Amino acid sequence: MNEGEQIPQSDPQDNSPTAGLLSNQVIPVRLTEEDFQLYYNGCCNATFWPLFHSMPDRAVFDVKTWRAYTEVNREFGLRTLEAVKRVAHGEASSSTPLIWLHDYHLMLVANTIRDACVEEELNIRMGFFLHIPFPSWDIMRIFPWGDEILQGMLGCDLVAFHIEDYCLNFLECCSRSLGCRVDRDRMLVEHCGRTVQVKALPIGIPYDRFASLARTSPRAWPMESPRVILGVDRLDYTKGLVSRLKSFRRFLEKFPKWIERVVLLQVAVPSRTQVQEYHDLKEELDKLVGCINGQFSTPSWSPIRYIYGTVAQEQLAAFYRDASVGLITPLRDGMNLVAKEFVACQEESDPGVLILSPFAGAGGLMQEALQVNPYETENVADTLNWALEMPLDQRQMRMFQLKTREKRMDVDSWVQGFLGAMGAIYTNQERSLTSEQAISKIGEGEFDRNLGPLIDRCARLGVILDFDGTLSPLAMKPELAIIPPDTKRVLERLSHYSDCKITVISGRNICDLQRKVGV
Repeated sequence: MNEGEQIPQSDPQDNSPTAGLLSNQVIPVRLTEEDFQLYYNGCCNATFWPLFHSMPDRAVFDVKTWRAYTEVNREFGLRTLEAVKRVAHGEASSSTPLIWLHDYHLMLVANTIRDACVEEELNIRMGFFLHIPFPSWDIMRIFPWGDEILQGMLGCDLVAFHIEDYCLNFLECCSRSLGCRVDRDRMLVEHCGRTVQVKALPIGIPYDRFASLARTSPRAWPMESPRVILGVDRLDYTKGLVSRLKSFRRFLEKFPKWIERVVLLQVAVPSRTQVQEYHDLKEELDKLVGCINGQFSTPSWSPIRYIYGTVAQEQLAAFYRDASVGLITPLRDGMNLVAKEFVACQEESDPGVLILSPFAGAGGLMQEALQVNPYETENVADTLNWALEMPLDQRQMRMFQLKTREKRMDVDSWVQGFLGAMGAIYTNQERSLTSEQAISKIGEGEFDRNLGPLIDRCARLGVILDFDGTLSPLAMKPELAIIPPDTKRVLERLSHYSDCKITVISGRNICDLQRKVGV
């Protein structure tokens, strides 16, 4: 389970790590209770989690937990080798085993596998995906064994992150800490005689599943109830819950017209309940909720409804659908799938508004959301008022663009993108289209096969084109130049993407150029 991004549900069947697998497809890794505590609660949660979220003051560095981490990773590597040998020597021996490692719990596994496969002359392909942020070099070098982490990740052929910023941080660390040659334009790292590809592959959600749940779930609250601002998070210090509640208090102080007309519904899913720091956070939140409710409540209304516990997916989908505002304001987050789930469940006829922190990976991709700095209490308060007052046409336009992108970039698309990138390492078939190449290849029927994937891979796309000789064939007289109908239709389709900016360059008079482009 990706601990940094998903909200646990109440149905245990949904959370089963072996759901859909046969018993002979699972190889267990058995740990002692002491090893598990040192590895998981010690190194993973007490060191990597705060450090990779750029909160080094919360990180604990302990050689004992680090040794447990290395040993557990070695054990995972040895168990993975069993599966590799089973494939390599079985009926499918003609194919190359593909190994996909996930997240900060397994950053050292790759070299254990690779070293053994080199000795036994086994061909493998390995990819690694990090579900949390990758920090800058200044943060990463604080970790005493940072070089080993980088070398462990570079044991793979492909290292992928949610967004390009994390990729660039990783390249910088490889260059400055290990002295590796890196190609920042092509996202490549040379290490131990191999070339490792680094790629941004933003994860998606099972969009259709959430949309279907939203269509069938009963209403979460009566129609005449106050409008709802919704927050859904694991109870974690990276989620910015304290700052969010303080911003909501300032919102009620600054805009008293919303008293008795709006409610903040905050779902906080228990997390790492055995860790004292999380107990302290829960206590702080409990006191703050009580303080705000005590300050503003009336006999028939309280401003905050606080759920500390898990929520069934059907009920969660109803919360998403019926909320007027989704308030997603983490201080730092790898991606944040709650924002995507909120979008998938929204109704097209009367949608709500998504407010999103730019410090979540999703913040750079979901440009139609209202973006707020969670540290700026006044800004969050003002944005909440703006979201609640936003006209229907603006809400529909923003949500349409968000829904279109998230439906296209769902979890299946993410898996296919990763597997495609892994194949490209060995077949050398992947090519990145430039805007000019894409335009030159595209007819009306080829748009989705060419520019569609290009847009999918970008948070924002800039298309810069010349008019004469590019958009329009060269003409004997300037006034005879025209854009072919197919090209014009492509430009019109591109213009409908809010995250695509088109620039046409020409020596022509601006009025003449506007008339001839006509989009």
